[in-house]
Amino acid sequence: MLDYFGKRTKAVKLGYRLDDYVAHRRTEGKADASIRIELALLDRAFRLAVKKRLLSHRCRPEIEKPADDPSRVRKGFFTREQVETLCGHLPAPVADLVLFLFFSAWRVGEARRIEWKHYAREDAAISLPAEFSKNKRPRLLPITGELAAIIERRLKARRLDCPFIFHRNGRRVGDFRKLWAKACTAIGVPGRIVHDLRRSGVKHLIDSGVDPHTVMAFSGHRTPSMLRRYHIIDLDDLRRAAERVSSYQGPARERHAAQTRNGNPHRTRTGPRIFKGWLRRRIGPWLS
Repeated sequence: MLDYFGKRTKAVKLGYRLDDYVAHRRTEGKADASIRIELALLDRAFRLAVKKRLLSHRCRPEIEKPADDPSRVRKGFFTREQVETLCGHLPAPVADLVLFLFFSAWRVGEARRIEWKHYAREDAAISLPAEFSKNKRPRLLPITGELAAIIERRLKARRLDCPFIFHRNGRRVGDFRKLWAKACTAIGVPGRIVHDLRRSGVKHLIDSGVDPHTVMAFSGHRTPSMLRRYHIIDLDDLRRAAERVSSYQGPARERHAAQTRNGNPHRTRTGPRIFKGWLRRRIGPWLS
């Protein structure tokens, strides 16, 4: 960016040249995602300059970023059944790591580095240090259900000469792409990558009813936009939504009101009774 604009270009003049900058970066073969990151950093710089009163708020340009390309929505998802079938074609230590990645929605680099010192058995949780996380934020993972079963198997395979939870013969599980490729081919899904487990884990969490905010705490995503790329709405999702709409009867209060209007035998007619009582008190003395 500095090479394009030059060192002596005034900040207040940048806004007039941003469209040209975007076109220039595209001619260089840069993806819109990369351009959005660059413009976001520039926008952040302007906001800090305004905050520190180095630049007037009126001089801050409106930076429009390229729209997100719908075709960049992540593809390549595993169902739980596929993951469990896939693990049948992998060595036990690698299979446990694959299952852990699916149920935790963690990155493979994060899971491979965790050690037993990060596991608190009394709290049934694993704490991921900030230095292990891509976004440099610590994370907690509750160990329950399928995750607890995985950790129990790893405890049985624990070695005193190896600090890592996921290891093979005392060495941390490293690159297993060859084993992975053979297993994917064996179950009829060639070409999948290990990172598909993270995407599949996110989708599995959302489909199971976990709210997106909690899913982000699981997976470590910092923005909902990144999470949306991982959650693919397929035909089965739409079919379930249509079934829920068809069976939905509306709020209970509205249903009760509709039943009363339609001649429900249990309805009450307090309005006419109150009016008759008021009328009797008013004209009763005149009639007697």
